[in-house]
Amino acid sequence: MNVITTQGATLRKTMIRAAGLSLALIALFTVPTAHAQKPSSAATHFTPVAGDDSVKNLADSLGNTPEERQQILQLAGAGKELFAQKYKGKWNNTVAGAMTFFIVSGHIVSTGEQPAPDAENRLFESLDGLLGQSEIGRASNKDKTALYNVLLAGAGLPLVVYVEGKQNKNAALVEQARTMAAGFSRKFFSKELQELTAMLDTGANANALASMTGTPAASAGSSGGGQNVDGRYDCQMAALQFDGVSYVTQYRPTGMWFVIKGGSYSAQSGGGTIQASSDVVSFRGGAYAGWSGARRGEAIVFRKDDQSNPRAGESIKSGDFRCGRRSG
Repeated sequence: MNVITTQGATLRKTMIRAAGLSLALIALFTVPTAHAQKPSSAATHFTPVAGDDSVKNLADSLGNTPEERQQILQLAGAGKELFAQKYKGKWNNTVAGAMTFFIVSGHIVSTGEQPAPDAENRLFESLDGLLGQSEIGRASNKDKTALYNVLLAGAGLPLVVYVEGKQNKNAALVEQARTMAAGFSRKFFSKELQELTAMLDTGANANALASMTGTPAASAGSSGGGQNVDGRYDCQMAALQFDGVSYVTQYRPTGMWFVIKGGSYSAQSGGGTIQASSDVVSFRGGAYAGWSGARRGEAIVFRKDDQSNPRAGESIKSGDFRCGRRSG
């Protein structure tokens, strides 16, 4: 299910108001922190790379219309401002700092409580040590920039919606913020939010991070730029379902799959070759002969009843097949 639901003009106006309120209201959550590690000494510190569009791609994957995608993009930008205001720049440009903020935001949204400053500092230090020795620590500055930006966006979106809901005593909006935060946890890390927020008490550990560090979670918002599309893809069909309040996008398993390696692919009913560009993957021969899919982050999207026309740049619609990459 999409982590942000479409609830029409009322919700869109609320989200816009929340973006304006966020910096004023974040003071409710800002408390002093002590003995902070300086970014320059952090193992996960990186030099930002200009031109990163990971947050734009995240917004594109969540919004159903150009207007929604632009509004989500604007609201997602609040994450960096909230992060800077809360931590006063001490964890800027550190992957561990962005992940700490993501977990802290999830804790606030799910419990309504601000973690103790010492717990946040301990979590940062343990994350920095473990992530610094993982594939994330060895990733390029470009990949770290994407991961950092996506994590801050994923922290900021539910937090500002939650604050708006609490300020206006809107229980439905508070619940949506919680659903959103849980959805981002699953989307980025394939983990329940409670598993991440528990690390505020226990600290990060190798077992907890095992499924996070194999492939940087920046892939959740990566543009799909370049031509490395190797991996196994499992396909689901997008479907709209009314949940009593609004229509939400859900994904239903289809049993379809394929594996791409180099310029070839394999599938249950026979393989062939592929050609990949920055925004389209085309299949020749085999089970998917003639199919062309639009690249959206770590997924390839085939259009309903029109698999030869990828319509790159369009949002996913009901009936489309979304084939997500499971492993590289």
